[in-house]
Amino acid sequence: MKKKIAAMLVLSIILCFAVSATSLSAPAATVNLIRNKTITVQELNKEVERYEQAGLQMSALDVLQALINEEVFMQGAERDGVTISDRQLDMLYNQYYQAYAQQAAQQGYELSQAEFEASIIDQVGSVASFKETIRKQAIMNNYIDQEKGDEIRAVSYPSESEIRSFYRQNQQQFFQPECVKLSHIYIPTFVSTTPENTEEVAEVEAMNAAALARITEADQKIKSGELTFEKAVSQYSQDSGSNGRAGDIGWLTMNNAEARIGWGDDFCDEVLSMDDGEVSGVLQSYMGYHIVKVSVHLDAKILGLNDTVSPEDTMTVHDYIAELLANQAVQQNMSVAFQEMTAQLRSEARIRILYKGN
Repeated sequence: MKKKIAAMLVLSIILCFAVSATSLSAPAATVNLIRNKTITVQELNKEVERYEQAGLQMSALDVLQALINEEVFMQGAERDGVTISDRQLDMLYNQYYQAYAQQAAQQGYELSQAEFEASIIDQVGSVASFKETIRKQAIMNNYIDQEKGDEIRAVSYPSESEIRSFYRQNQQQFFQPECVKLSHIYIPTFVSTTPENTEEVAEVEAMNAAALARITEADQKIKSGELTFEKAVSQYSQDSGSNGRAGDIGWLTMNNAEARIGWGDDFCDEVLSMDDGEVSGVLQSYMGYHIVKVSVHLDAKILGLNDTVSPEDTMTVHDYIAELLANQAVQQNMSVAFQEMTAQLRSEARIRILYKGN
């Protein structure tokens, strides 16, 4: 009797799993424009979860409609000859890597290809899934451009009154924080990775002492007039990236959080307190020792329409607003084009929605 009950329990468990698997693989919808495509409940649930992880609250039925729109677009693009080759996809993928690597470099970190791919795997599960997302987005963008590109880009240049009105309504956004343009002589310092290793600690301390002695020597020669700051850069600085530019490392702004993380508040505040043409003594940051020369010091202010959007840019606030308003008009046209194409493709396709919700 006990064996019979046990067998019945095992059978019921197997049946439960079978029902679960069947319900997940059941069709939520079918789409047929040039071929039949089934969107399963499992695919729908996975997409709903992805939306939730992104902080977007959408009902399962709304997410299903979005999947149907994507499918008719992909089938329509294939029908009308819009594709992305593997070579083009690799180029797009590399552009993503270069963009992330550039952001990392601005924070003083060199992002390797392997680290980039590890980050992708952690976020989306696999590099292949990430590339598939890139491929679909590129095809959809190219398809919209092929079919509606002229309409999308048919925008008028913003009028002077529109530009000035936008500026008045958003004037506080065009705030330039206090900033300085600086050059430096730089010698790095080091931190022991194993503090319990007394030999390593002693070696690191000796290296840092030698760095301080060398930067102090450069400082003394600049102050005595034996060397100009620029000559000292070429003889002493160990920043290969700026040595060919007389130590120029660009602009430091008061609100640059990344610079403060990399260099430290004390270093940043000291540099921001310097005047035009001033050369500092020896300064220490989290990265090492510096001698800094400030060539330009700009006070904080609200930018006017004819001011440049940043000290490093030639674009004025006026031109920036004009370009922004034109781009907004293009994006609006693109949204309308997407809706029109979606409606047209859906009317041409055979769509069956089988999902009834929970």
